[in-house]
Amino acid sequence: MTKHCNVENTTVEEPVDYSSQVNWIAVGKGEHAADVFYLYPTAWFAKDGDGVVNTIDNASMRERAPEAYRQQASCFEAVADVYAPFYRQVNALMTLGMSLSEQEALVGGTPYRDAVAAFEYFLEHYNRGRPFILAGHSQGANVLKFLLSRYMKKHPDVYARMVAAYPLGYSFEKQFFEANPHLKFVEGETDTQVVVTWNCERMQDGRFGSGNLVCHPGALSVNPISWTHDEEKVEADDPRQLGALQTNERYSAQVRYDSARGYEVLVVGMPTQPDDERGIGEFALHGRDFPLYYYNIRENALKRIQAFETQR
Repeated sequence: MTKHCNVENTTVEEPVDYSSQVNWIAVGKGEHAADVFYLYPTAWFAKDGDGVVNTIDNASMRERAPEAYRQQASCFEAVADVYAPFYRQVNALMTLGMSLSEQEALVGGTPYRDAVAAFEYFLEHYNRGRPFILAGHSQGANVLKFLLSRYMKKHPDVYARMVAAYPLGYSFEKQFFEANPHLKFVEGETDTQVVVTWNCERMQDGRFGSGNLVCHPGALSVNPISWTHDEEKVEADDPRQLGALQTNERYSAQVRYDSARGYEVLVVGMPTQPDDERGIGEFALHGRDFPLYYYNIRENALKRIQAFETQR
């Protein structure tokens, strides 16, 4: 377990035992041609007095992470075998007052080390050389950012088997790809070995929101209906819209660049902002990144897997 000392993340760690099924939310059965490795968003309900990093047996995380899986990673189950480890997380509330570099240093510590340990166990014991997809949301996407930039750079043989990555709900900036030329931002519906990502917001009276905690200058977004990186607006009644998880909601979708904030967002034609989204930012729809496009993501993952198999 992790012993917390201070916000500098000075810790004494024991590794998580990923040979134990108790440390996995989901372990696929090897029934499909490809796998998905998924990392959930912040699921730890931190309380006053909690440290900067939780323990792997944290009760609130253990309770909430499987629900995040059902809302997000379950979209892949019909087309791939999904593997989702528990991993230790950073206290999101504690880090709000920190600089971006301090926040990312923490995520690049314990959460990333757990992700690498789980990923390597997955590669050796579950994946065994098959194509795979990386997927995650929010803090999970932030951890994947390190896995893509650090681990894949050092392991090109592993990266060669990556169909695509879907790290939604966090910033993947233009400068990130410039600094990591082994990675590519998505350009179309079936390109492979690409990073596919977006951050959902709404606009009001033609105005962008004033801020978004997960968006940083230079962040890119792709339209998950057209799968293009341009300002094509896909209307709510477009036949390409496959509907949201459970509710079957359909809203217009358009990638827009906000020059005031210096980043792109996926503008969703939702008339109001749900109350549960207000903590992320004005007009943010952070929790809807996966559910609004649940079935489109499933269809697209299958298309990319098929394209990858054709190219091999």
